[in-house]
Amino acid sequence: MTQQTLRQLLWRRYRAAFTTTLIVMLVAGIKAATDLVHSQSRLFTNTGYVASNSDITMLMVAFLATTILGWLVFAWDNHTDFNHYLFALPVTRRQIYRQKVRLLIETVVVGYIGMQVLFLGLLRLIKRPTAVYNLNWGTDLRYLISQLLFLVAMLMITATWGLILGQVVASALTTVIFIGSLIFLVEGASNIVADVFRVKLWRVAWLGNIDQSTWTGFSVFVVVSLIIIIGLIYLGRVAFEHLSLENMGDYLVFPKCRQLFLWLVIAYLTVAISFSSFGTLLLQLVTNNYSESVPWYQSTLMGPIVAYLTWSIGRWILYRPDHVSDAFKFKKI
Repeated sequence: MTQQTLRQLLWRRYRAAFTTTLIVMLVAGIKAATDLVHSQSRLFTNTGYVASNSDITMLMVAFLATTILGWLVFAWDNHTDFNHYLFALPVTRRQIYRQKVRLLIETVVVGYIGMQVLFLGLLRLIKRPTAVYNLNWGTDLRYLISQLLFLVAMLMITATWGLILGQVVASALTTVIFIGSLIFLVEGASNIVADVFRVKLWRVAWLGNIDQSTWTGFSVFVVVSLIIIIGLIYLGRVAFEHLSLENMGDYLVFPKCRQLFLWLVIAYLTVAISFSSFGTLLLQLVTNNYSESVPWYQSTLMGPIVAYLTWSIGRWILYRPDHVSDAFKFKKI
């Protein structure tokens, strides 16, 4: 089987998802342009950002479409046993994975570029005579390239979740929880570093202060995004080559990695919940004390509780789904 034949086979398999993603992103570009031209007299700021919520709208639509697409392509194959058919083809697993990832990235890149071209083109065509079309190409291109790399990074993150988790409903819930808690992980890690080293929070919360319109911010954003993209592509390739069809019905399709996976999740949720504003909100609801800040010791005490609950629920899901009561005991199951 040639690479072209394999690519055509995979395209026919996922064309509904790919086409839907493209259409959604293109429609978002059209909608953003028509909304913006009727509401602003100045279409762009001096730093290249769109002078309204239109740019945020396009980014959010593209973000949702991209994350769903990345997860769906791999998770749906696990759920429908399509991998059985793929692995029986006269091609290597590495070639299958490479074509899948290539189709995913090409869809996101084409959709994003098409969305921005439609957006900018329509703005130019239908803008009011009093509206100022003050696009700064150099600044705005840095901003748009940063957005695109961010979307591809999120694509690979959700594709990885879809690949390593076998149960489709649990996989979807895990992916949603992970994506939704990323901002709390960054916040929690920043709070820990600030408190440990006795520095102001703004000195360590650099991620939220990156300005992609500058060359420095753009370079940092590109490097971080490329590390995530390349790292997850390589990790996904290794995982796909060692994928066992016998474990497709399990929550985690790699049984040998259950212990490592569990401890990583424990560390992730402990930081994301205990030391972030989300944990602060939980403490305020439980104690009925709505103060502006929570003492450090309360967050520290909350850490072991979150870790224990994550450890117990994780053991129940990963090891013995039929022994829920034993999962919360300090005993081997």
